Amino acid sequence: MSDHGESLGDHGLLLKGCRFYEGLVRVPLILSWPGGSIAQGVTRRALVELTDLAPTILAAAGLDVPDHMVGSSLIPILTDPNRIDHHRETARSEYYSTLSKAAPGREFEGSYGTMIRDDRYKLVTYHGHDQGELFDLESDPWEHQNLWDDPRFADVRFRLLKLSFDQTAYAVDLGPLQTTYY
Repeated sequence: MSDHGESLGDHGLLLKGCRFYEGLVRVPLILSWPGGSIAQGVTRRALVELTDLAPTILAAAGLDVPDHMVGSSLIPILTDPNRIDHHRETARSEYYSTLSKAAPGREFEGSYGTMIRDDRYKLVTYHGHDQGELFDLESDPWEHQNLWDDPRFADVRFRLLKLSFDQTAYAVDLGPLQTTYY
């Protein structure tokens, strides 16, 4: 697993940065479970997140997954080779203040960006700026046609912005359930 890929020349970029092209965010997750029940030789293209790893490990160990955990176990798509190749509706990625002015050799403000994608579209928001990216990954898998300002895709942009906003709010770890006594 990895938390990100590298650009390696894609879109004229090297290394990583506040970008969310597929080469950076859609990285392989390879799982092995010697003696376990993972379906052998099965490749999935389902959207998953690193937040799904802890619930997967807990479930594989036979432990309960706490309700407050953000991710969900991958066990269903790992153990049934005939199961539909789907885990979640969307995947999110964040890039916050990594290029801070406080870092040695950096004289500019940090970058803040979030990405949300579903099976077809990817929306990138660069916070604090009136710009972003919207790609139709079905018709433009190499992400060369930015549809952010295209009025024909305003509904898609709004839907994904709302989903991203909602998921940011729900991603807060509130800890264990608290009991109120009166």
